[in-house]
Amino acid sequence: MKRQQILFLISIILLISCTQTNKFSEEDYEWIPYKGNETLVFKSNTKEVDTIFILRKDTSVSYAEPQSVNGTKHEVISIFCKHSDSNMPDGKHRYLKNNFFQIEKTKDNRTEINILLKAKDAKFYRLSLINIDSLNKENASTLETQYGQYKDVFVISAEDYLGNLKQRSNFVTKVYWSKSSGLIRYDKKDNIYWELAKKW
Repeated sequence: MKRQQILFLISIILLISCTQTNKFSEEDYEWIPYKGNETLVFKSNTKEVDTIFILRKDTSVSYAEPQSVNGTKHEVISIFCKHSDSNMPDGKHRYLKNNFFQIEKTKDNRTEINILLKAKDAKFYRLSLINIDSLNKENASTLETQYGQYKDVFVISAEDYLGNLKQRSNFVTKVYWSKSSGLIRYDKKDNIYWELAKKW
């Protein structure tokens, strides 16, 4: 009986020791512009107003390969929000709750972000995650809007591999992401764009 207990204990120790967790670096945390309780007010060049309410910031640890309990784990930080429905059934406005932004450490120790913008008649479609290493190799742009100036902006384009998403009325062609302030502008078709007017 003691031998079985010892073997079981050794198995548990080996299982724990085989597990590695890829954690965020200090530089990675600089890419998280939200605390989890902000209100973002956007105004369009057509004089419309829409608000995104940041609800919370969650940190979790996930397995890179869910079927394996002794593989590499990685940190994930998710920002959740309340936003206007991007489709508005029957033309009636309503709010929904969803993930707005996510940053994760991959199993090969890369850091990637995902911008999951949904707003009033607006949705950002992007299938692939955005690699932080790639962004760090680019020169940040300066963008001056009607409401402020930002010197750490990266312009990220939507992805539509099959070409059928661009036809949608809510299709967002690109987002302007400030490393320190987060989402500051997004463009739609027909020269319509929305800019961050207030953040508190």
